Amino acid sequence: MTSQTLLLSLGVLMVLGATAYMNYDSNVSSIDHGFTADFASFIKSFDSKYDFIRSDITWSTYGGAETRPTTAPSKYPIVFIHGNSDIGAGNGGTVGWQTGFTQLIEYLQNNGGYTKADLYVTTWGPANPNLASQNSHSEKYVMTVRRFIEGVLAYTKASKVIVIGHSMGVTLARAAIIGGTYSESLLNKFTVGSPITSSIAAFFGLAGANYGLVDCTYATGLPTCSTYNGFSPSSQMLTSLNSKTHREGGKVYSFWSPNDDIIKYN
Repeated sequence: MTSQTLLLSLGVLMVLGATAYMNYDSNVSSIDHGFTADFASFIKSFDSKYDFIRSDITWSTYGGAETRPTTAPSKYPIVFIHGNSDIGAGNGGTVGWQTGFTQLIEYLQNNGGYTKADLYVTTWGPANPNLASQNSHSEKYVMTVRRFIEGVLAYTKASKVIVIGHSMGVTLARAAIIGGTYSESLLNKFTVGSPITSSIAAFFGLAGANYGLVDCTYATGLPTCSTYNGFSPSSQMLTSLNSKTHREGGKVYSFWSPNDDIIKYN
């Protein structure tokens, strides 16, 4: 099977998984939540600056093998990047929708032949819906995503990974992959690094606000609506990302709805 066929098959599985989500019970989960002890030990030592393990949040992570692989895997590992205030592999948190990628992980394992050693997610934010307006594409969040992707590549010994982002996870992942220098404010800038596009087999963006949020047009005082690194339609970061010639991966797929009640008229 060619890599293109494999990616197409994954796309079909994702659509079916999204359909399965419509009947998902947030209080029922069959996956073994959390990192394996082996991966937890590895990712903690890989970059101790960022808290990938997130022991402060229940069901915040997923992925890893019982023993670190010694050879490259037969299929590309998948890295999931969740949306604003969500939980990486949640089972219903403060509110019922905080399930992250749990249902898609379940679906890929039950129908796609994937195992825990192939699927990886951490929680990049506070997982608190009450703080959603305070979250932006900050250096901390962008670099957490960047270093997690790089950590999975190093751990699995894979030449490439597949990245699947949802909502704010789409734009965070784009910044992490494409790299470059961005501003958090007038005086504060941060550099992500060079593009890692060559290490991304495919990028799937689900309901990403790539051109900002309509409701952020006149709410730029909120961090999440910042004109520097938020979802203002005039956001410097989004404008920069959309002007880049670098792709987010070998293949790029974008899924959206014309009736999205968050993005609205984007």
